[in-house]
Amino acid sequence: MKLLARFIRELRPYVRTMIIVGFLTVCNAILSLQIPAIIGHLFNRLTAGQPINLALTFATIMGIAAASGAVGFGMSVLVTYLGQRFMYDMRRKLYGHLQNLSQGFFEKAQTGKLVATIVNDVGQVNQLITSGFVTVIQDGVTLAGVLFLIFREDPRLSLLALSVYPVYVVNYYLTRQRLSENAAKISELRGVILSDLQEKLAGVQVVKSYAQERAEVRNYTSLNRDNLNLNVNQSKMGTGLWARAEFIGAIGTAIILCVGGNAVINGTMRAGDLVAFLILATTYLYAPTVRLIQMNDQIARTQAGLNRIFTLLDTPPAVQNDPKAPELPTIAGQVRYEDVWFAYEPEQYVLKGIDLAIEPGQMIAFVGGSGSGKTTMISLLSRHYDATKGRITIDGKDVREINLESLRRQIGVVLQESILFHATVRENLRYGRLEATDAEIEEAAQAANIHHVIEALPEGYNTKIGEEGVKFSVGEKQRIAIARALLADPRILVLDEATSSLDSETESLIQDALDTLMKGRTSFVIAHRLSTIVKADKIVVMELGEIKEMGTHAQLIEHGGIYARLYAEQFRAELEAAGDTHTENGVYPADGARPADGVRPVAAA
Repeated sequence: MKLLARFIRELRPYVRTMIIVGFLTVCNAILSLQIPAIIGHLFNRLTAGQPINLALTFATIMGIAAASGAVGFGMSVLVTYLGQRFMYDMRRKLYGHLQNLSQGFFEKAQTGKLVATIVNDVGQVNQLITSGFVTVIQDGVTLAGVLFLIFREDPRLSLLALSVYPVYVVNYYLTRQRLSENAAKISELRGVILSDLQEKLAGVQVVKSYAQERAEVRNYTSLNRDNLNLNVNQSKMGTGLWARAEFIGAIGTAIILCVGGNAVINGTMRAGDLVAFLILATTYLYAPTVRLIQMNDQIARTQAGLNRIFTLLDTPPAVQNDPKAPELPTIAGQVRYEDVWFAYEPEQYVLKGIDLAIEPGQMIAFVGGSGSGKTTMISLLSRHYDATKGRITIDGKDVREINLESLRRQIGVVLQESILFHATVRENLRYGRLEATDAEIEEAAQAANIHHVIEALPEGYNTKIGEEGVKFSVGEKQRIAIARALLADPRILVLDEATSSLDSETESLIQDALDTLMKGRTSFVIAHRLSTIVKADKIVVMELGEIKEMGTHAQLIEHGGIYARLYAEQFRAELEAAGDTHTENGVYPADGARPADGVRPVAAA
């Protein structure tokens, strides 16, 4: 009942259309009830040997048919509009709500299930509106009209016709719960299938690399077999409910025939009246009842979908954006972390008492092992999460007291795995700033060392990028992402291991593009290759959510702590890979330059 009440509230914006549809449906039901009366009247006159005005009868039936057709056409168009409009508005509402949800939600949710809710569940509700809404009104009005007509005609026979209704109710309640439970399983499994399909198609390279094609086909076949069984079971229960209802209606019809036929033989009822009564009972009393019972299956399917729709809509963003919060003006780029603590789960802190000051235009590098808190530091700055304790300020303003959109407009991000959309190269670049001109786009591409690659494509900047940018190498995708960030012209730049998966030659090209991008901006770099951050103004070494060391490359090498050890290990691994075995405890010189061939690295302090 709560779901129904919520659903009705969601339909309020369409109340005017619903009233018109309801009025037309009532008219259609009233028109259809005229036919049995006309047939009964004709039958009585024929059996009594009385003349019939064929022209008037023909004109009446044709007039009713024409009016019913016109009303039905208008009703069909309006109810289709009603359902499509609801579907349009609900999908827009769900998608808009998803865009406002925080990063943490998407890290836990399955994409396929979200897609299933927006596409399948909303579509299921649309079917309920377009067919169920009309069925309930038309059959409800028809039943009310039939009951009035048959009780006016013969109250005793009417009571006998209704004597089977308690059996209808029992039949309905015996099946309702099982239908609802099975429908919920179908809907849940549909989401699982879509999630699995989306994940495996996105990771098709991994599937093929490990020769798991047959295993994936078996898994997908198993899921679809379960879906098949559940849907067949749903059909069995729904059809069984309908078949029993048909049988119950047949019993009622038999009772009417026996009792009514005896009344005709005894002369207490005219044959035409019995024929009209039978038509009303079988076509307009029992048939609408069966249709309403059949709707239980559709309602059960819709109920599960409505539950997921409203659950998603009721999910609050973990990071709240105050619509009254002031816009962040163009910033200089001064950032402060003031006693920042953060936990994804209560009391399980991944950042502990972070104090850090960054001046405008500085390059800050974060170094540390997996789980040390590097990425979390950046996520808090962009407000993908909010600090549990303490605060982060930009130019002295607490990020939680700034309009979220205006904050993120001034923070550019280049990730380790650049995401490109299935659109043209130009559209992907313009995503950084939608109002950018073609000249500005090309200028950014040139600065990112990718213009010549794009120009060589079949349609240049208008070339369509394949799914996830499969037409470009990893390095080329990175340079497109850098050009996109250049177009956005952020005052703060975040580079999340942007060169970690590249070969040395490609890294050199991208490093040049990054140097152009970072010029004059406050830059946060999460580093994998330590050789890329030797020029950083400040290197922050993190471990278990705490800052263990901080300083320039030269200072940290001289200090001889965690950073110096990491640097020495990484340098030794690179030289050993190149064939130099004389690298024990070796590190790069303080300026970060690779030593000349045959020269041993500077010893760690």
